[in-house]
Amino acid sequence: MLGMNYKYLISTFIFLLIISSSIQANQEIYGRLDIAISNINKGKQSSKSEIKSHASRIGFKGSEIFDNGLSAIFQYELQNDPIDWDPAFKQRNSFVGLKGAFGKFIVGMHDTPVKQSQAKIDLFNDTSGDIKNILWGENRSQKIVQWTTPSLRGFKVNLMTILEDSNEGFSFSINWSGKFIINDTNFSLAFDQDVPQKGYYFNTTRITASIPISNPVLIGFIWQESKDSTGRYDDDGYIVSLKLDFIKELPLKFMYGESDMIRSGGELLGIGFDYKIAKPVKLYVNYVEKNYDNIEKSTEEIMFGMQYKFNFGLF
Repeated sequence: MLGMNYKYLISTFIFLLIISSSIQANQEIYGRLDIAISNINKGKQSSKSEIKSHASRIGFKGSEIFDNGLSAIFQYELQNDPIDWDPAFKQRNSFVGLKGAFGKFIVGMHDTPVKQSQAKIDLFNDTSGDIKNILWGENRSQKIVQWTTPSLRGFKVNLMTILEDSNEGFSFSINWSGKFIINDTNFSLAFDQDVPQKGYYFNTTRITASIPISNPVLIGFIWQESKDSTGRYDDDGYIVSLKLDFIKELPLKFMYGESDMIRSGGELLGIGFDYKIAKPVKLYVNYVEKNYDNIEKSTEEIMFGMQYKFNFGLF
């Protein structure tokens, strides 16, 4: 298994070298390492400690602008587990496309507009407190075609066609960003139709809002309804988050949500804070509690982690 992973990494690197030799503009390698020490209490079991990666990743992206103003773009991103190597590499958003006055057009693999509509409301994203633990719709779909319109008076539309599993699904969002009363605010209305997830095809409606009450206080809200084509799942749920930036380098985070979507009686609670050492580096302490009607699936976790982001040009 490990040998196959190395072969995969080597072939990916060769592929990217070929791209780099043919496109000589605005190329970069980027990524992040996010590793935490966690103490986990699951159900009625005794607690245990472990070290784990929170969606560490590496990616390559670039663009080339032509004389007519059109740009060719590409991105190739892999999630990596540097601790357990299980799996060693997992594909993330990877695509080729074009940008211009018409907006952006991409083909490949990408987060759906419904998933992207969460913006920064999910304050514990990529950890055990991720909203995917109680809500459907957090999909990174394969075989997609997506068109994103230019921003017009703060409005932007994303339309995605998904061609997975001989099925044609759609994901759509309309987003607005601008001044609401006195502060920058984001609203989004998003829909999934026949989008594959966990062997089912889901129809989802998601409404999100991110509203700064003042400079240091940001409130986020998600309401969602999801049902699958078989009728097995038909539930709604919500998430409320609060970020307090009274100390710029030490933002406090609170998040709470309820839903029966993933498991009956789903309840998610997250409390934590980040300490920004520098722009690319932060330390964090999070407490996450997930409760379900089946107590064996319920967990409590406290994590102490460090995240380092990197970005530099190629060739």
